[in-house]
Amino acid sequence: MPDVLDELLGIAPGSHLDALRSLRPDVRNATQGSEDAIFNAPSGLTPAERHAVARQVALWNDSAALAAHHAPKAGDSPRLPVLLAHAEMLTLRPHEATPAAVAALTAAGLSPADVVMLSQLIAYVNYQTRMLHGLKLLEGGV
Repeated sequence: MPDVLDELLGIAPGSHLDALRSLRPDVRNATQGSEDAIFNAPSGLTPAERHAVARQVALWNDSAALAAHHAPKAGDSPRLPVLLAHAEMLTLRPHEATPAAVAALTAAGLSPADVVMLSQLIAYVNYQTRMLHGLKLLEGGV
């Protein structure tokens, strides 16, 4: 079953990368399952907020294709600056994560479930950028 990484890289069925990815169908399925759960499941974070955070995390990781994937659905909100500040910290300076960082999110109106969703989203997009880079290396480009 193709996933979003296959789509972004243009991995054709039967190609070298498809054959390599087919060795671990559980990972491919889990990747797409995470994509669906993070971006399509009900959440206190709006879809526009989720895609805006994902777009920015992709940009911080120099993943233009992934950023472009999220850009059409990204939008603004009054609490987006707080969400992006948290995403930047977890992406670029995870050692700075503290209870005060979580308190800033709850002060912006996020529930504990929203904080978990945001953290999962950030971790997932960082994972995607590394997978995309690694797959490009296996394909012989970057």
